[in-house]
Amino acid sequence: MKQNALLTLALLLASTMIGCIGGDDDTSSETTDDDGETPQSNNVDITGFAFSPETLTISVGDTVTWTNKESATHTATADDGEFDSGNLGNGDTFSHTFTTAGTYTYYCKIHPSMTATIIVE
Repeated sequence: MKQNALLTLALLLASTMIGCIGGDDDTSSETTDDDGETPQSNNVDITGFAFSPETLTISVGDTVTWTNKESATHTATADDGEFDSGNLGNGDTFSHTFTTAGTYTYYCKIHPSMTATIIVE
């Protein structure tokens, strides 16, 4: 009887291990872009009346999220109209996914001296 219980336990453990190492089923929910890379999230902080980082290099398909970390209202507005966050109060965020390679310069509509650049490769 004890031998049957041990055999049952061994079979159960073996089947569990096989399930863990898996077969050809890839149920991963990650997506990849055309280059086979997983799109990334990137952050830009709005602080000290500046965008930080001032220049950010990302890949096509990546998303940038701006977060206003100060009490003054700001925007993140592309020079070419590609994106516009609208007014961002303290703690507000805005995200944009870049689908085309290029250089995107942007500024704050309220404080036009605040400028920055996103380089999409």
